[in-house]
Amino acid sequence: MSYDKVHIEGLATKAIIGLDSWGRNSVQDCSITAEMVTNFRKASSTDDLKYSLNYAVISDDISKRVGARKNHKSLMDLARDVGGHLKNKYTGIERLILTAQCATTHIRTDDVRAEVTIPPSSAKPYNLIHIGNLKLLTLIGVFSFERLKKQFVTLELDLPVNQEETSFSSHDVIEEVIAFVENSNFKTVEALAEGTVQLITQRPYFEENNQLPVTVKVIKLNAITSTRGVGVSCTRRQCEFEGFPAIEIPSASQAHISKFDLPVPQEFKNLSQNRYIAYVAYGSNVGDRFFNILKAIELINSSKHSKVTRVSSLFQSEPMYFTDQNTFLNGCLELETSLSPHALLKFCKEIEYDELKRVKQFDNGPRSIDLDIILFKSGEEEHVLVNDDQLTIPHPRLHERSFVMEPLCELVGHAELHPITAEPIFNHLINLYAKSNAEDVLWRLIPLPARGGKERFLKFKSVTVVDEMTGFHTTKSVSSAYVMGILNVTPDSFSDGGLLQGELDSQLERTKQMVMDVLDKCESVILDVGGCSTRPNSEQASAAEELNRAIPLVQAIRSCKDFPNEKVFISVDTYRAEVALKAIEAGADIINDISGGKFDAEMFSLIANHPTVAYVLSHTRGNIRTMSSKTDYASTDLTDGSHEYIFAQDSSDASSAFIRTIAKETAEQYRKALDDNVKRWQIIIDPGIGFAKKSAQNLRLIKHVEDLKNYSYQCPKHFTTFRNLPVLVGPSRKKFIGEITGDEKPSDRDFATGALSASCVGFGADIVRVHDAKNCSKTIKLANALYRQV
Repeated sequence: MSYDKVHIEGLATKAIIGLDSWGRNSVQDCSITAEMVTNFRKASSTDDLKYSLNYAVISDDISKRVGARKNHKSLMDLARDVGGHLKNKYTGIERLILTAQCATTHIRTDDVRAEVTIPPSSAKPYNLIHIGNLKLLTLIGVFSFERLKKQFVTLELDLPVNQEETSFSSHDVIEEVIAFVENSNFKTVEALAEGTVQLITQRPYFEENNQLPVTVKVIKLNAITSTRGVGVSCTRRQCEFEGFPAIEIPSASQAHISKFDLPVPQEFKNLSQNRYIAYVAYGSNVGDRFFNILKAIELINSSKHSKVTRVSSLFQSEPMYFTDQNTFLNGCLELETSLSPHALLKFCKEIEYDELKRVKQFDNGPRSIDLDIILFKSGEEEHVLVNDDQLTIPHPRLHERSFVMEPLCELVGHAELHPITAEPIFNHLINLYAKSNAEDVLWRLIPLPARGGKERFLKFKSVTVVDEMTGFHTTKSVSSAYVMGILNVTPDSFSDGGLLQGELDSQLERTKQMVMDVLDKCESVILDVGGCSTRPNSEQASAAEELNRAIPLVQAIRSCKDFPNEKVFISVDTYRAEVALKAIEAGADIINDISGGKFDAEMFSLIANHPTVAYVLSHTRGNIRTMSSKTDYASTDLTDGSHEYIFAQDSSDASSAFIRTIAKETAEQYRKALDDNVKRWQIIIDPGIGFAKKSAQNLRLIKHVEDLKNYSYQCPKHFTTFRNLPVLVGPSRKKFIGEITGDEKPSDRDFATGALSASCVGFGADIVRVHDAKNCSKTIKLANALYRQV
């Protein structure tokens, strides 16, 4: 077998080859390309043309052959005629591939080719008709904008025909493909490609020759802007579709786009299970917004068929579409339900209109509550798709709404795939942020008890920064950090024991002075009242002593009229559920638990029963007496088969084992809190500076606050993420500061504490807990101006 070839490329000719673009049997411009396998070794060694194929002579011969017989049945007939003539006449041709091409056989394509191989090879014992650059408009894609407007695709078809076939009509195939593609509705190019192949193989010719492989290539022209196009190709034989229902070509009227129309597999339409998982997005901007949300959750849980299993953070968003209305409170719920998708929709509408008296004046207008089913799964965790006049799942505008995607990504893992796009849902959120404007950024809210009939929230704003080159992303706080001023009413606190001892009036006066000092620099202040010292190795006051110390001051602060109560948030520093309950009844907004729920088994249940009270979940090890000995983090085994994510990707090298261990141990307590029905919107994370940590470890924690905020943990049973959770850092007057500055007396460490507080804000802290609130509020305000978008 020779490996030499002589080529003739694109020889222009004219011939009648069947119908042209306008359906006429007229002369059309064609071109002939010949690839002739030969042996020109003697010609090359002697440099003598007589031992090779003379392409000038052959080109002239082709022109004469076509001119002598202009009327051919088809382009394939032309190719077979010219190819057979050359093979018979020129003995030096061992094998010939001849291609006849025409740009005017159909108005939709400028590339129709007929290719013959003489003699045929065992690898390809057939001739080929190629139809390229077939440009069509169709409804294809999974995003909402794709479902409402047709877009261009190009098709390439490779149609094999037997060696003897001369009359195969490419014109008829093109007409059928156009009718099918342009009047159909596809989610994926894969479905378009295989559907087109099946349509072609239904033709009688391929039914008779059911082993011939038909290939279809589909390219979406505008899917990825940095490419000329992306797509797929597939090859099938007619025999591979045995038992498949025949492809039917819809009429033009069936393809009219009047609404979001998503093809749904038939098997998902009839559900017969009794346990499903649903994800429901909620929004409210009328009346008592948070009450509306709590009431909706209560109504779901009080039903016999549905239960809220997890709740996202709470977000405030600007209205979309119709902007002249109040801001919204938004979030997502995960439900277990025995209802089908349509029955669940009916139940949600009953809550909206019958229970919470929603009045719908127009689409996207104000509403007391809106409950949208955005995802639905079977009990086996398989996504259920729905698309009809009443309901579309997944929600068609899911990808364009950060106020839905952000809370949803707190409930589903990083690897969770969107049921239509087959991309991780988290990737869609990151892509949304990469393209969004500053006004799209959400406020994360912690709801607190209303005072004076007004809603009260702690507010935090963060942005997701995406590197356009690498896709690397991280979440950063951009809102002002809060000042938490420490009010220890205990005689044995490590730094200010006994300072607030004495009459309640004097305690209140010192408190009022702290409030006014901080409000002079900041918009609000958090007061942290402590009645029991939690310094390592300290003697613990009884619950009764703690109550007698802390609760009267909380009551006095809450009833004080000398400063704006709406700007003063009260926290109580306790690990006892009994004390926490009395504090909440006295008017506390936050429970600051240094044990993270480890010291009192009733704490999480208590917090869960008060969904408008915030909870600081701190990291520690051991107990008050043993924590100082539990600082060995290097021996922790982190190889448990689970997946950890820093910056939303597996990057264990990016953060030390120490930070990962702190994050993971905190995540375990956080998960227990959620399992006890504490709402995610209640939780603030505290890495526990000074508790079961050495000096260098405390510094490292402060430097890696942002890593902690970007931490996620996934194991087969659950997914946990700290994304959007605010972080409290309490470095004030701690021993490690004195070890660095040489200040042995805790109160002498205030100046250094102020400097470190500014650093905490720079490293990502959202709340900084300090003793010298007056001066530290200045450094924190300066740090807010430096590091935050204030």
